[in-house]
Amino acid sequence: MTTISLTRTETSILQTAAACEGRLRFAPEMKPASRKRLIGRLLRDELITPSDAPDGQHRLTPTGYLAIGLTPPARTNTACRPNKKVLVLTLLTRDNGATLAELIAATGWLPHTTRAALSRIRSGGQPLAKAARPDATMAYRILPPSPAAGTRSRRKGETLTRGAEAEPQAGMPVQAVA
Repeated sequence: MTTISLTRTETSILQTAAACEGRLRFAPEMKPASRKRLIGRLLRDELITPSDAPDGQHRLTPTGYLAIGLTPPARTNTACRPNKKVLVLTLLTRDNGATLAELIAATGWLPHTTRAALSRIRSGGQPLAKAARPDATMAYRILPPSPAAGTRSRRKGETLTRGAEAEPQAGMPVQAVA
């Protein structure tokens, strides 16, 4: 087993993180270049996790706890918080769909952010329907894909063809492949 030598600053930051449930905290006066270099070294030595966690924070690894002489906390079997995009898609695939108010309550987003998410779903190719419920509220619902889905290009008048034997259609632009 190799030992990792830590500077006084690194030790201080790791000890502070251990006291804050493993979340890394940096002094506000630390220069961005110094912070980047420090994070790079801690990542290289596998003392912290990458920031691709759901909350975007670096956290101490068990190796990080051991490097400062602490025992890593026991892992709990709690389920992770679901991804909000998956949550929105799940609500929209229900038979009765979801209202804007239901989506806002489920995600905690502001109304304009929720509407933007609906626009991204629609522009991503998901067929999204809007219909009035019996209580006069508008509900959004993802429609099941049609059998002809995926045969049209986003360019006007251009049809996608499958296979090498496909013939170009009359009036369609033909591109030469080099």
